[in-house]
Parts: sequence; C-alpha cells; structure tokens
Amino acid sequence: MYKTRCYCNRPLSLHCGGLDDADSNRTVEEELWMPSTHTQLLPTDAFGTIEFQSGTHKRKAQYVRLAHDTRPELIMQLFTKEWGLELPKLVITVEGGKSNFGQQRKLGRVLHKSLSKIAGATGAWVFTDGLNKGVTRQIGDALLLENVKSSAQVIVIGIAPWGIVEDCYQLCGHNHDVPYHSISSLRPEYAVLNKHHSYFLLADDGTLRRYGAELVLRRNLEKYISNQKLHPGSQCCTPLVCLMIGGGCNTIRTVRDYVMDTPLVPVVVCDGSGRAADLLASVLEHEQTVLESMRNYFVTLIQNMFEVDMKQAECLYSLLLQCTQRKNLITVVRLTDQQEETSQELDLAILKSVLTGQHLSSSEQFDFALMWNRVDIATSDIFICQQEWPPGALEEAMMQALKLDRVDFVKLLLKNGVSMQKFLSVPRLEELYNTVILHTKKIPAHLCQSNEEISRFSAKLWNYQHDIRSPKRNPPNVK
Repeated sequence: MYKTRCYCNRPLSLHCGGLDDADSNRTVEEELWMPSTHTQLLPTDAFGTIEFQSGTHKRKAQYVRLAHDTRPELIMQLFTKEWGLELPKLVITVEGGKSNFGQQRKLGRVLHKSLSKIAGATGAWVFTDGLNKGVTRQIGDALLLENVKSSAQVIVIGIAPWGIVEDCYQLCGHNHDVPYHSISSLRPEYAVLNKHHSYFLLADDGTLRRYGAELVLRRNLEKYISNQKLHPGSQCCTPLVCLMIGGGCNTIRTVRDYVMDTPLVPVVVCDGSGRAADLLASVLEHEQTVLESMRNYFVTLIQNMFEVDMKQAECLYSLLLQCTQRKNLITVVRLTDQQEETSQELDLAILKSVLTGQHLSSSEQFDFALMWNRVDIATSDIFICQQEWPPGALEEAMMQALKLDRVDFVKLLLKNGVSMQKFLSVPRLEELYNTVILHTKKIPAHLCQSNEEISRFSAKLWNYQHDIRSPKRNPPNVK
C-alpha cells in the first residue's frame, strides 16, 4: 500500500506531474524529502499589513512570507530599510511550551513589568514563535497591560512557521492589508497569530502542519545579530539572552544548544513557570556527583512529566546534565507572590546575564549599563568589584555619560575617581558643544529646552576650564 500524502503533508496528486502511477508513488515514498531538493524558490507572494479585528482597539502588524533559509542580512535590511526599525541593543528570545501552563496571572504581571521596562529602556527586540498559544500568548497578554505609548516601544517579533498558520493563504498578496481574527483555532494541527506582536516573519520550507521551518530561520537570524557590533568602533556585539518559560522536550534541546553553541547565549530560567523550566532549575540545584546518583529519580520524573519512554527520558536527562556544565551561563529566577520584587529580580537577571555571559571588561560592562540607562547595575556590579580600568577609560565613560545626559552616571563617575581638572580640555568641550548642537537639530521642539540647558552647562564648563588654566582670573559665577 502506497502513501497518498508526501512528507510535506500535501496530497501526492497535487505535486508536479500528478504522481498517479505506482512507480511514481514508490519513488516519492522511498526518497528522502528535503526542502532544497523538493521545493522551488520563488519571489514572495505574501507581505503587507495584518489588521487584527478582535478587541476594542484594532492593532496592526507588518508581515512577510519568506524561505526558511533566507539570508539573515536580507532580513535585517527588511527590518531597517523597509520597516524603519533601529538596530536592537539587546535581543530577548523567549523559549517555552506551546500549550497553556500554570501560574498565568502571576507570571503575566511579572513579564509585563520586566519586559516593558527592559525593552523600553534598552531598545530591545523580543523574539517569540508568534502564535496565539502557550508562552507566546502569555507574553502577548502581558504586554496588553501596557498603555499604548509604552507598548509601542516594545518591539515584539513573531517568527512562525507558514504551514502552521491557519488559513495562511488569506495572507497572500503584495502590500496586502489583511483583516485578521486572532481567535484560537479549533483544529489542533493549526494555530493563529498573536495580535500583540509588531512584526511577523512567516518561515516557509514547503511543509504544512509541521513545525521546524521557523527554528532554522530564527537561529540563523539570532546568530547574525549577535555577531554585529553595537555601533561603529565598539568592541561589543549585540547581546542575545534566552528567557526560558515552562516548555517541553524541544525547549530543553534548544536551551542546551544556546549554552553549548557559538557564540554562547546566556539563559534566564523562570522557576515556577512549569515543566521544563522547573525541571532545569531543580537539576541546577545539585552538584554533578549528586546528579549521577539521582539519575533514576530524574529519568522517572521526565517520563511522567513529558509522557516519553525510558530511552527518550535518558536522552533528555543527558541534555540537562550538559546544561549544568555551563552553570555560569544560566540564571534562575524564582517566581514568588512578591510580584514587584520578582519583576525587579527578573529584570536585573536578564541584563546582568549579558555582562557575565560575554566576559566583558569593566569599561565594556559600563558601556552596556550606560546604554541601558541602568545606574543601579553600574553601582552594584561594576564599580563594586574594584577592577582595573585602562588608562583614559573613565574619562571616556564620562564623555559618553555627558553626551547621553545621564546625570546619575556623571555623579557615579565623579564618586569613583574622575577628576574634572584632568577631564576638562578644549577638544572635549568642543566635542560636547558640537554634540548639543547636532542633537538639537534632530529632536522635537518640546525637547530642545533640555538641550539648551546642556549648552549653557557646556559654556560654563568652558569658562571653568579657562579658569583652571588662568589662575589670575577670578572664578566665574557658576550657579
């Protein structure tokens, strides 16, 4: 008896040539199906704007259907040139299960506060699978709590498999505006898109009702971004952090790949979010020698938790043990009833994991804290260590803090050894003054008052610098 469906889940009769006779059926059945061999690349036929209809406020999102192996540099051109996004200063990639999980209300509030705060302050991008189920739906519901002004600052990008999206062919069209109802599908093999996303990449490898196409596209894009410099002249690359929430067998495999792959990716585990996250958090509590003696306990636990056989459970436990070899890359945050404290802990854990995961120098860590406008991290994790700074690094940090108008950072640097007499020079004052003029031309009028104040401050610094060089002059009256 021959199969009537190809591996791609389409009827064989729909393929080129019909494949009606037995010989053709046998050829297709016995040949290993591969996208590169059995599909044909064509210009995309689906891109435009999705107009989500559910809810009181209609939300819009840009989308595009693209091949699963599309070059990431082309995708970044789409983001920056076509969709007008600025390059991210941080990427948070969310991994978790596709089924609903417990702790929803508590976790939702924590995610709302943490992700909104981080993304708004750092210009982060958040990657999910874009589907209205499981952890992705939880992320979307969390961001729904944010007001319109703040939520617009959170760039949430869904990378979903084209063949899983229900009625995906209604999205076909060039610069198409598509009315879309984000109501959960009654057919378990399909899913709908979550309306609280800003952009969708719909990865197509030629299959229907199969996951996998999105994994290749997403990982290639993440690797590409994490190898890009933050800005010209910077030695730091764009940081990537994995946020693990709940999840199943595939989540464990993905997290293992993150901590063992190149470049290494730090992982923040939400203990208390269920299943895979709780399991990994539990394993990380024990030393390697103890874990070997607990093998039978954990293997049985895995069998019951994921409903797998002994061989599969042994394999998953081996993956967990590999994760423990990179404990330095994994941070566990316990969800508690103290939501405000948990939110702050998760917030700090995500940002601190960047500093520890990339083996940065003190000056590089300070650059990140300054860019994120997180003086608390600079105070508690950078200057507290009494690390050696390269000659001139503190002065350069002061220059960047002044350019960005980070008053708290200026105070921190003064407290930690920056001498204004050493710092102030004609070239630096000219650079500061020119920076103020340049920024004033680019910003809205209602923000110019702040820049005028900085300009007056720069002029006072100029006078102060001349006073240092000319001791016979009376000090200027700087108020």
